[in-house]
Amino acid sequence: MKEQVEKQLVDEAIEAYVDWREECTEVWNTYERWAGAPVADASGAFSAYRAALDREERASHGYADLLARIAAGRRPVGGLFARTVHALNR
Repeated sequence: MKEQVEKQLVDEAIEAYVDWREECTEVWNTYERWAGAPVADASGAFSAYRAALDREERASHGYADLLARIAAGRRPVGGLFARTVHALNR
């Protein structure tokens, strides 16, 4: 049973890390689109960039929360989905 719990924690940590890194990549992509946007499209491109920053921040908090729970020796309750929902409601 303990091995299964540990495997689940490792799987969740990897998933949370990948989610965070994907959001980091999207931040750079939206920044490049904003930086290269024509003046008429700059406002919308900037809004997309800010939204990407917000998503990356939420993903980083979810990942950090999971690692803190693992380090404290507690099993995260509700899995990655519950932590993501919690991070979105902060």
